[in-house]
Amino acid sequence: MNSREQLIKKWGGAAIGLLISMEFLIFPWIDWISKSMDEIAAARVFASKQAVVAAQYDEIDAQLKILDSQLEHYAGLPQLSEKEDPALLWLEVVDVAIEKVEVQVNNKTPQREVAINSTYSAFTGMINVSGDYNRVLNLLSELENISKGNRVRQVSMFQPKARKGHVTANIEFVRVYKKK
Repeated sequence: MNSREQLIKKWGGAAIGLLISMEFLIFPWIDWISKSMDEIAAARVFASKQAVVAAQYDEIDAQLKILDSQLEHYAGLPQLSEKEDPALLWLEVVDVAIEKVEVQVNNKTPQREVAINSTYSAFTGMINVSGDYNRVLNLLSELENISKGNRVRQVSMFQPKARKGHVTANIEFVRVYKKK
């Protein structure tokens, strides 16, 4: 064998050994490093998302406290079963308020029930009253009690020129209640 053949065998064997070691040792190690880096990056993204969620817990707790305070606010609303007529509840509140302030009732008309959601509903109606200006304002004050579900939605007043201090008022009154 000549020296050239020996040199080719020597360096060829070393090149084959190098290629085999790269195929079975170095390339898998590079792939493992790449996968590990991808897993670390995914873990960092996951951790940052978790940190955002953890930071939102305080905001969620604050919103829950606000919701609880609102639920306490609505705890005083009357509850009606399916058999009870909301128009009677509306008329009862109107009659009690009118009796307290002693104004003349021209007309009181329960109108309709409006579903707010599956738990709460409202009943609306119109009241037309006449009387002393201060008494009509006192009636508005009696009707307006949000904690009990009473709300004056709209008011229009008319004062004849011939009768100073005497007004006629159209009042749209809403009564909110909870369904059982």
